[in-house]
Amino acid sequence: MSPAKTVIAYTDGACSGNPGAGAWAYRIEWPDGRVAEAAAASPETTNNREELKAVREALLAIRRDAQPTDDWLVVIRTDSLGVINWLTRKWKRKKNLDLYPTIDPLVDNRVRFEHVRGHSGVAGNERVDQLAVAAVRQLQDGPSARPN
Repeated sequence: MSPAKTVIAYTDGACSGNPGAGAWAYRIEWPDGRVAEAAAASPETTNNREELKAVREALLAIRRDAQPTDDWLVVIRTDSLGVINWLTRKWKRKKNLDLYPTIDPLVDNRVRFEHVRGHSGVAGNERVDQLAVAAVRQLQDGPSARPN
């Protein structure tokens, strides 16, 4: 068996109002240097909901793009202690219960979580924050504000 390849995924959620317009974002850094980023917004959501969706979407993208023969590990880096504690079941889940059945099957022994301080200069974390905030702004500005 080949040595494990570590995939780093930064995830974040943002909201303008809580609840309010919100978005999730991820940045995946592959061992070969490739980077994948994505973000999407929802008109009425919460920050915690978007934080959880960011993890789900990152793990789905990794599973979609990883080579099936690769022995890989995933490190999810997030500034949300809630996400870490809910997904590792250290905290009781009281809200967003509809999301867990779509996330739990993706969190296996290849996935681990690392907490990073938000807005502390960690490049990957700063980038996903920018992506999420931009997605919220784009949603709020509407189609008329988008460049042609």
